[in-house]
Amino acid sequence: MDEQAWEREFAGRDRTPEYRDRLPGPREQPPAARDRLPGDRDEGPAGVTQIHEPGELPVDPEFPLRQAAWELLPQEVRARTLEKAGRTLLWWARVYTDRAPFAVVLGDRGLCRVEPVYRDGRAAEHRGERARVEPGSLVSRSFDGRPRRAGGAGGAGAAAPGRPGAPVERLVLDPPDAQGVLGHFPLDVQDFLQRPFLAGPRAVTAEWYYEETAEPGHTDLFVLLCLSTDRHVTAVEARRTLERGATPDRARWHAITCHRARLTSR
Repeated sequence: MDEQAWEREFAGRDRTPEYRDRLPGPREQPPAARDRLPGDRDEGPAGVTQIHEPGELPVDPEFPLRQAAWELLPQEVRARTLEKAGRTLLWWARVYTDRAPFAVVLGDRGLCRVEPVYRDGRAAEHRGERARVEPGSLVSRSFDGRPRRAGGAGGAGAAAPGRPGAPVERLVLDPPDAQGVLGHFPLDVQDFLQRPFLAGPRAVTAEWYYEETAEPGHTDLFVLLCLSTDRHVTAVEARRTLERGATPDRARWHAITCHRARLTSR
């Protein structure tokens, strides 16, 4: 790894890159669940956020899980990433089709991405980039994930419950497949993740990771999702159980922890 290149990209010029396709750090408890922290403010229109319907979550057993993919990164890259992110809130690592690893780490100091740098068609080193979290803006909240009530709203044009007649506020998620991932979450989680972006440009970068384990009578899903622009980030880590034959809206969620923060270039 070129240390000067790393310092140039990961220390001197923090930035949020364009979209690219808790082993890190000690396991720490998230901040006490609450809706607001000092400096947090309501952002965006008063309308209701769009509901997304659950999509397919294909699993390729040939690709390593996040811990194995994380360990493919050089040790010094992992250490620098954790240092820049701060206290780890959520993370994952994956590999591209050429088996080159990449990682996303959200911490209380920044949203960090680590990508391979290619030379002559091969991954020669890794480069890190960070978008800084604005001090005092981080909010963490837990959700119980109770199933939707029968007869609840659904469909691509539906919206989370809100004031009668309120307009439906829509985001443009990149890539569009993110709608299907977001659609697996309960309505209040979907609203929490989308609302901070309603005040500015509606184009939002989406990144995610999941693992699914099939048992005789059910499947277990571990899923991470991160939405971001140059001004905001929201993210969720969750686990659920879905009985065989049941639809995703009837899933039993065991833990849903969400985070949101403002990002700054300073």
